[in-house]
Amino acid sequence: MRVAVLMGGRSGEHDVSLVSGAAVVGALTRLGREAWPLTFGRDGRASWPGGEGPLVGGLAAMMAVAVDVAFVAMHGAEGEDGRVQGALELLGVPYQGSDVAASAVCLDKLRTKQVYEAASLPVARDVRIHRGDRWDAEQIAAELGLPVVVKTAESGSSVGVEVVATHEELAARIEALLAESAALVCETWLPGREFTCAVLERGAGSAEALPLIEIRPRDGRFFDYQTKYDPDAVDEICPAAVDEALGAEMRALGERAHKALGCRDYSRTDIKLDAAGRPHLLETNTLPGLTAASLMPKAAAAAGLGFDALIAHLCDRAFARRRG
Repeated sequence: MRVAVLMGGRSGEHDVSLVSGAAVVGALTRLGREAWPLTFGRDGRASWPGGEGPLVGGLAAMMAVAVDVAFVAMHGAEGEDGRVQGALELLGVPYQGSDVAASAVCLDKLRTKQVYEAASLPVARDVRIHRGDRWDAEQIAAELGLPVVVKTAESGSSVGVEVVATHEELAARIEALLAESAALVCETWLPGREFTCAVLERGAGSAEALPLIEIRPRDGRFFDYQTKYDPDAVDEICPAAVDEALGAEMRALGERAHKALGCRDYSRTDIKLDAAGRPHLLETNTLPGLTAASLMPKAAAAAGLGFDALIAHLCDRAFARRRG
């Protein structure tokens, strides 16, 4: 099997994507499958074995070597928002993970919350702001309480997520983030424990929650981008030590989120408890990271599926969707 491994891109998660892509290439090599890396640069250009040039040239080279499947190891905008998936659909190249629609919805935090709410899934209270809207920081703080979590609508891996503690800071950060993003979500802070629920499809249409992981930043900060990829900054307990009933509830929520959003093959949903210990969904990732510090491989390993076996499983699912 010849597998094109797509990595890089112009999002803020470019570097993490390169690490994920290298890990996938390593696994494919160990599995005896041919990896064909296609790296998208921050400048919109691409490089591939034996060549470099515009992005379209990379896609043309991929077609010329007749890959069997593509493995998208990209994160954030352009890789996780459905655009790369759409290009692969047009080219007739099967790929692992969610399709165009689910990818686009899941990277947009506003639309993700709308789907959660439509499916009666629990979420934190929020105020949603679009660029051009009139807003008042004191009113938002009064409605949600302080601190407030501010999120840009279209980012992943905790990029564009901030926790602010004062009216003045809230006003400043909303104004600054709206200059970068067309929409924001301001959410009430949930002070309880944080978990993540990875979901893996094994059979036809089945979505199975893997063992939960509890995330404990060592300095008491929230699980931001820096903490997420620094193994010395966080403890990740897998399987999580949690009450059986609460654990079953969170695993069921992860499976329900996966299905409601139309995810495919795998996903990872982040969950936080409120002061009363009730779970609330934060977001769902359609292309969870595959670095040494990533959560999806840890959950799979706890379920008896090693990293190489996970990559093989995802490639095989993509291969099964080949046309003709």
